[in-house]
Amino acid sequence: MAQTFKNPFPSQLFENFSKQECQHALQVFHYAAQAETSEDVRDVLIQFQELFPFNRLLGGLARLSSSGKFEGFTNVVNVSYPDEWLYLYWKNGYAEIDPVFRAASRSPGTQIWKQTYQQTTSKEELEFIETARGFGLADGITTSSVDQACGLATFYSFAGEADVDAERYAPLVEYFGRHLHLALMRTARKNAPATEKCVKELSPREVTILNWIKNGKTNWEVGQILGVTERTVRFHLASIFAKLDVTSRSQAVAAAMEHGLPILHGLPSAS
Repeated sequence: MAQTFKNPFPSQLFENFSKQECQHALQVFHYAAQAETSEDVRDVLIQFQELFPFNRLLGGLARLSSSGKFEGFTNVVNVSYPDEWLYLYWKNGYAEIDPVFRAASRSPGTQIWKQTYQQTTSKEELEFIETARGFGLADGITTSSVDQACGLATFYSFAGEADVDAERYAPLVEYFGRHLHLALMRTARKNAPATEKCVKELSPREVTILNWIKNGKTNWEVGQILGVTERTVRFHLASIFAKLDVTSRSQAVAAAMEHGLPILHGLPSAS
């Protein structure tokens, strides 16, 4: 007798895709099932971007309160979202304004941006949407999952500068997101701090330097990447230390993360 599984294989997902697209989907599902680190998750997202028509990809892990309220990000895996946009998102508290993220927080699942935007009426939400479009984030899909026992949620956004045929790809993205949810949960720190307050004083350049330090770069390497002298990097570090009240690079990264700064995993290499 054939075994009855709780979640049967969703063959309907592939009905509207070509043979090559089905092969591409199976490829990313295969590697997502093996992902064990944030870097693995980023590599899988890069593969997805190369195989499907999305040029802005991002994933992440968020901590929830006991009542399910969003408390802050504890891990952000960026593939191709503009760094300046992510900085503004954190600095301006856009998680409280973004209609897609707010909808995803209330009801985990898949959000087609255009459908969610049609329900937007407030001035600040409309301004947010226009700002996002200015960063090449015009149309997309966001899928989210929640682990209530751990108080954690994962989210993944797939976007583009124009129409990305979201209704066609949404079921595939949702299924892919379930695999990625499990992958990112495997990487989660069980004691990841809540982030009710954020460090707002850091400049965009200081945030960038902290991200490169988190990714293991020396002062000299950061200077080469940013096109500045090592002395300039040390100057910025001194400012960071003062603002965060720390005395070392590792303490600076830890303090920033504890205060809600989205330290990015897997920054792209400099060209």
